[in-house]
Amino acid sequence: MSVRFWLPLAISAALSASALADGPAPVPAQAPPAQLRVTCDFIEISATKGKTSSIDPKLGPIEKKLKKPPFSTQWTEYRQLTQVTKQLDKKKTETIALKQGSATATLVEIVDKSKARITVTIDNAKGKQAVNQTSLLDAGDYIIHAVVLPNDDGHLLAVTCK
Repeated sequence: MSVRFWLPLAISAALSASALADGPAPVPAQAPPAQLRVTCDFIEISATKGKTSSIDPKLGPIEKKLKKPPFSTQWTEYRQLTQVTKQLDKKKTETIALKQGSATATLVEIVDKSKARITVTIDNAKGKQAVNQTSLLDAGDYIIHAVVLPNDDGHLLAVTCK
């Protein structure tokens, strides 16, 4: 065989061997992506229609909302049942234990760095879903989910995230 055949073959083999010996180029270390997470407070409230207006002092942060329609036209007395703080990770459902039934919350996304879009479901004491709502919450603001019970009392769940 001629040199013209072997010489390009030898050069090609030498270049391939040196390239393989070096191995793949190392990938620069990267920080893992930041976990999308918010901390939310869930306040369970019992609402009834009484002769006088009374709001549990623990409900101070949401008292203004309770004194406005539609809440003020439906109920006059509000009592806090439970308060739970949960960290919500994006797309992960968290269970919230309530005195009357149960609830779940899922962080859908963060919008404009200061708003959280979350989905809240509330199941009554018999396990039947009463609320399934996705809302956009401004940081520090409250949204109140209400379930009217058969006796016209109310079961409320106030939610705020930061």
